[in-house]
Amino acid sequence: MFASVLKTPDPGFSFENTQRNAGLEGLVKGKNPKPLKTGTTIAGVVFKDGVVLGADTRATSSEVVADKNVAKIHHLAPNIYCCGAGTAADTQKVTDLIRSNLTIFSMNSGRNPRVIMAVSVLQDTLFRYRNIFLMLCSF
Repeated sequence: MFASVLKTPDPGFSFENTQRNAGLEGLVKGKNPKPLKTGTTIAGVVFKDGVVLGADTRATSSEVVADKNVAKIHHLAPNIYCCGAGTAADTQKVTDLIRSNLTIFSMNSGRNPRVIMAVSVLQDTLFRYRNIFLMLCSF
C-alpha cells in the first residue's frame, strides 16, 4: 500500500505532465493559459567542492521588461557572492556598501573575510537603513 509513496523517482526527465496538458487543451478549446512571470528566479546548488549560483537577468515592472541585462549575482569578496531580488537599485547600493566594508577589512587584516562576517555586515546595514528602505517600498 505504501510502496508507491516511498518509491524513489526514476532518473531522467519525466513526461507525466504531457497527458495532463493534452487533457487541459481539450477543456479550454484552444485558449491556452498565458504564462505569467512572477519575479526573479535565483538558484543555488551546493556540491562537494563548492557552490553554483544562477539568476535570470531581466528587471520587470509587472508585465513590462524594464531592462534585459541586470546583474543579480553580486561579487562581495574573492570568496563571497550573493544573489539579489527586489528593487535593483536598492540591491545594487546595499551590495556596494557591503563590498566596500569587506574590502576595508581585507586591506586592514590582510585576509579574506568570512561568510559570517558578510552576513553580519549585511544585517547591520539593513537594520541601520530600515526606515529608508521601508519608505521606498511603501510607494
